[in-house]
Amino acid sequence: MLIVCITEMENRQGDLENMPQLAEASKLKWSSRKEFIISLLGYSLGLTDIWRVPYLTYRNGGGAFLIPYIFFMLVCGIPLYFLEIMMSQFAGKGTWRVWDFCPLFRGLGITFLIINWIVATYIMLQKPWIIEYIVASCSTELPWTSCGNEWNTQSCVQSGPSIEYLIKNASSTYNNSTVQSTYPTTVNSMTYGGNNTSLYMSSVEEFWNYKILDMSSGIDDIGRLNWKYLLYLLACHVIIWLSLFKSVKSIGKMMYVTAISPMVLTFIIWIRALTLPGATNGMAYFITPDFNRLAYPEVWIEAAFMAFYTLGPAWGGLAMFGSHNRFSDNCFRDAVISTVITVCYGLFNGLVIFSVIGVLAYESNVPLDKVITSGGFSLGFVAYPQAITYFPLPQVWAVLFFIVLFLPGMDSQTLLLEPVLCVIEENFPKTIGRRRLPLLTGVTVITFICGIPLATQAGIYMFQLIDWYAATWSILLIAVAESIVFAWVYGGDRLSRDFKLMLGRPLPVSVRVSTAFITPTVLMFLVVVSIFTYKPPSYGTYEYPDYARGIGWCFAIIPLVPSFIYMLWIVKNQEGSLKERCMSLLKPSVEWEPAEESTKRVFRNLERRYERSLRRLALFNLTGRGGCDKFSTEYGGDSTEMDAINGDKHV
Repeated sequence: MLIVCITEMENRQGDLENMPQLAEASKLKWSSRKEFIISLLGYSLGLTDIWRVPYLTYRNGGGAFLIPYIFFMLVCGIPLYFLEIMMSQFAGKGTWRVWDFCPLFRGLGITFLIINWIVATYIMLQKPWIIEYIVASCSTELPWTSCGNEWNTQSCVQSGPSIEYLIKNASSTYNNSTVQSTYPTTVNSMTYGGNNTSLYMSSVEEFWNYKILDMSSGIDDIGRLNWKYLLYLLACHVIIWLSLFKSVKSIGKMMYVTAISPMVLTFIIWIRALTLPGATNGMAYFITPDFNRLAYPEVWIEAAFMAFYTLGPAWGGLAMFGSHNRFSDNCFRDAVISTVITVCYGLFNGLVIFSVIGVLAYESNVPLDKVITSGGFSLGFVAYPQAITYFPLPQVWAVLFFIVLFLPGMDSQTLLLEPVLCVIEENFPKTIGRRRLPLLTGVTVITFICGIPLATQAGIYMFQLIDWYAATWSILLIAVAESIVFAWVYGGDRLSRDFKLMLGRPLPVSVRVSTAFITPTVLMFLVVVSIFTYKPPSYGTYEYPDYARGIGWCFAIIPLVPSFIYMLWIVKNQEGSLKERCMSLLKPSVEWEPAEESTKRVFRNLERRYERSLRRLALFNLTGRGGCDKFSTEYGGDSTEMDAINGDKHV
């Protein structure tokens, strides 16, 4: 992709420098502000967030965890989240062309393409798991509640009172770390003419291990292809193809169903759980604050990671969203609203999950801290299904729960592929960009084909390996680069000017200060921490071979390579000395201008007279004063031209 991209740009240098301005003006717009906000919610509320936020809150001091979580959300998550939307809305440009404001970093568009495509390919494996649970939930008896099934072993223990008996009476405890087990299973030394030890495992865990995952012995052992999962993958890709057929027009309509329905269904499950004994105990266990936990640095580190990854900046998707906004839409208000709803829903979902887990603890007579031992797949695919068995009509509630898991997963899947299409369309606007249907079909087919190995018995090992490396350090490094480019290369003064051109007021102080000072500092700290705390990937007791770890590092590094290659290529094709080339490419290109025609003349006048020093820029980023040497009034609000343009714009 990189070679094709650069070759095409080299052959059509005129297209690169003289991109048709009608492309931005003719971009499809969101049908309404509600559609935009709901789509942002669908983007932020991914499948893993359903159990990740509740588990981290529970593990790190309950209600006390909200203090560092909300703090980092304000100073680290929201600024980049908002600025990515704002910049693309200002110019009406998507994931690739938005980098006209700093052409040297335009190669990040290709990085976004690669990361989104890799994640969209492997994360799809979760959908067949969920569909299989939905199908199983339609049976007369939930299959994970008994041991008489073809996938069960002699070590199976029927879920329910037998687990309580084992926990109370076993002499030692065995944690089945192979699947990050939620239930403490036990070792009961039983001798059959020798020293054979029988390991007991609950029926719900065996259903997850041997029916859903059907795991092989390791990543070397591919095993057989699960044709049923392959059909599920195909069906999901068809749904995504239909969702992306008309870009934001079809995405917006889809989000009304896939983003709102899970909230409604979650509320229904919560109401039902409240009628059962143990639910309030579970919720109390979740929210009771333990302020002593705030003294532990790992709590703050996990809060920072969670705040950053919940909103999802530095993936390129937000630029795609913002480019379909109208020029004067209040993107700051929309970003704040979507963030507040995302945080509140995450916490509410925690109440729902722990109310259900409280029912499980009560019915099985097991302490709550023994029920939840890990927050990975085991919480969503082991603990929750087991808890639902204590509900009246458990089949109905199981189906509802797994639909709640399925719909947000389809949200994130759809919104991962749209930036991929956006980069290609903006890169080749005169050829591929005008043929969305063949492009969409090609991307969908390639994604499906590359996901076929995941439908084998080694799929879970591949999933874990890619998930460990693909979007960790690369996303953090991109976010650091973005915050520096926004605040110090393009400049906080320019950002404030552009925001005022759109909405009639300077950039919010919190965004300006955080982006310039706090956000890059926190993100660099997270990069250092993640490097020093790095552990090789594993899946329970299974350790990956060295060659597999090498492949994993390729997934981490390869997405970043195109950015550096593009930098070298674009610097090479500039004129002047090396310093002159770099300085030229750090300035906005001639194509960088507002999407609104009536604002372009004022913008060009301001940009033409724009000068600054690093000292003045630092002063502006800190205090909001200074910034440019010759035309500072335009950044503070006294310009007659700007006041005339913004006379009808209200925040």
